[in-house]
Amino acid sequence: MKSPRSLLVLLASVALFCVLAIAVSHVRDAMNDIRVSEQLTDTEPLKNAPPIVAFTTVALGGFRGLVADWLWLRSTRMQERGNYFELVQLASWIVKLQPRFTGAHAFLAWNMSYNISVTFSSFEDRWRWVRRGIELIRDEALVYNPGDPKLFRELGWIYQHKLGKDLDDANRHYKTEMAKQMIQLFGDYPPDWQALADSPHDVEGLRETIEDDAALWRIIESRGQTLSDIEDQFRIKGELPEELAEELEKEELRDPLELYLRRRWMVQTYKLLPDIILSVNEQFPNLDWRLPEAHAIYWARRGLDTADKEISIECDRMIFQSLSAAFKGGRLVYIKEIQHLEMTPNTAIVDTVDQSYLTAIEKYEPRVIRGAYMNFLVDASVVLYTFGQKAKSREYFKKGKKEFPDRFKGDVERFVLEELAVDMALATYNQAQGTIQGFILQSCHALAIGDDDQAYTYERMAEKLWHKYLVDIGESTKKRRGLPPYKQMKRHVVKIETAKRFSPGLRARLMAALGATKGDLRFETRDDDETEDAPTKE
Repeated sequence: MKSPRSLLVLLASVALFCVLAIAVSHVRDAMNDIRVSEQLTDTEPLKNAPPIVAFTTVALGGFRGLVADWLWLRSTRMQERGNYFELVQLASWIVKLQPRFTGAHAFLAWNMSYNISVTFSSFEDRWRWVRRGIELIRDEALVYNPGDPKLFRELGWIYQHKLGKDLDDANRHYKTEMAKQMIQLFGDYPPDWQALADSPHDVEGLRETIEDDAALWRIIESRGQTLSDIEDQFRIKGELPEELAEELEKEELRDPLELYLRRRWMVQTYKLLPDIILSVNEQFPNLDWRLPEAHAIYWARRGLDTADKEISIECDRMIFQSLSAAFKGGRLVYIKEIQHLEMTPNTAIVDTVDQSYLTAIEKYEPRVIRGAYMNFLVDASVVLYTFGQKAKSREYFKKGKKEFPDRFKGDVERFVLEELAVDMALATYNQAQGTIQGFILQSCHALAIGDDDQAYTYERMAEKLWHKYLVDIGESTKKRRGLPPYKQMKRHVVKIETAKRFSPGLRARLMAALGATKGDLRFETRDDDETEDAPTKE
């Protein structure tokens, strides 16, 4: 028989165990609440997964990582075998299984946009994979990690590097396809950004915005459709059906409905928040949102909101690098009737680019950024001069002379000509195109004011630079970096650039000097030795 002392110890131990069990239960419940509220655990079931994946996910519960590892190994085998299309679904499942593993998400997106895309010869196939990489981060990974600065940076990098630069043979195709998407999205450019930001984002808001609410629904229902049907149709062509548009116009309902549809399209499909676009435009005015540089800046700007120091530096660098690239080739010329798209220098943002460099130099290590700033001042002096903005060119040449006296010597005209002679071999497509277009524009101006000799000099320089660039890049890169035929570039400058930059009177003098009659434009030079194709490099 146990002694009373032993029984007392046993009872005390049982009581202590019960107290501890209750305490642990309360702590466990509190920890589980924290895990749910802070989204530290993921219990959302997979959608559209094959039965084996769905069953294994439920059965393993917290061991989802093992399933993700298995899918990762399978995706590697699929890529090695060239079975690329299964990778799309595998990548999506991996993101859902390991929604907080942002490093894996970024790698999968990069792999599709870079490695897999270049295995295809068709530019359209390449664009499809680049776009899929963008969508994996934008439409899936960021859903689970809405404020992750690394994902914002990675998404901005694809826009800045893969779409913005000319390292891929299909780079012009990417820019063109993206521009077509944005032209449909925004409609007449530039849109009224403030009106888009103020537009409602749901049906209830739309009803409150429109005074004659009943008229809108009457018109839509008379066509046997719903607002959702109209929205689906709108996203195919970027405009309302003609008959519907005319009917809405009579009731003054077209503009509010289009703003509503465009805003929802921007936010739901492209994750472009109008309020943030307004903020970016206020800080960096005159960006062209139909081109990749503006989108790189947008995502980098969003990354800065939650970034630590390391990511902050990378996002700031992305911003001033994208601004610099936009200055050299970030303005889209779009002629709707002939579906013509061409990228030219965006000289309107030169002061914005300058300020972005100065801000970054003040904020970070100046030695790292000053080299890039010096290169920008060189580009600014040359591009502004060749596009006829001589006063602005002299302003930036003086900046360069003050900051980098060893690099900027002599006067601005001599400096520009020397830079052009040296840089054509190293120029990007945008730089070469902008330089040549600038000289043609100078030639047009001289011809319009009656200075035929100066016009001839500028035009000859443009053609020589065109030949020199195509010779220097060689046949191996002609497909990727080659310029349009010289005559085509001349026609573009005379028809498009002079119409925007010359006064009506000055342009009329130019047309008379060129011998244009009834729209039949002839832009001849003194010699008949123009060549459509580039000479081969000896």
